[in-house]
Amino acid sequence: MVRALAIFFACTTAALAAVVVWVVVPQVLRANQQRRADQEIVFPTKSFTGTKAWVAAKGTLSADWMAYKNNTYSILCVPEECIVASVEEIGPKQVGTIDGPTVYPLKRWTDDDEVVAEDQTLCSRITITLDRRTQTVLWVETPINQTTLEWKNADNNIREATLEASLFWRR
Repeated sequence: MVRALAIFFACTTAALAAVVVWVVVPQVLRANQQRRADQEIVFPTKSFTGTKAWVAAKGTLSADWMAYKNNTYSILCVPEECIVASVEEIGPKQVGTIDGPTVYPLKRWTDDDEVVAEDQTLCSRITITLDRRTQTVLWVETPINQTTLEWKNADNNIREATLEASLFWRR
């Protein structure tokens, strides 16, 4: 009789614990998601505009390799150069410093098609392509100088990113 009572209480306790977990866990997860949404910096949505004299694009640079997924980039191109500035969310309700403006020399300019800017650092070449027809931006980082001793163990993957609407507006 005592053993049957112990088994009954054990089963009842396990069932009660399962019900509590079933009821409480979704609420805790939902509360964490709401807290995160409340703490997230909301950057403007993507925009792309221009004339024959200039082209501008703003939005979130998106790629799996990006360290800070919530960011905003502003790109302005004139026939001589493209100017890029950016800022990133580095933590809850925290924005990092403004990067730029960085000037990228123009490689190609067409009035109706593409604008391509390119520059290189010690270990990578950055190519920014603004496509006027599709209103898209492609950002490509290509490793260079990988044969020198100081870069022999560097990441040699080509990295691509696109300019999209910010995380908040993609929900």
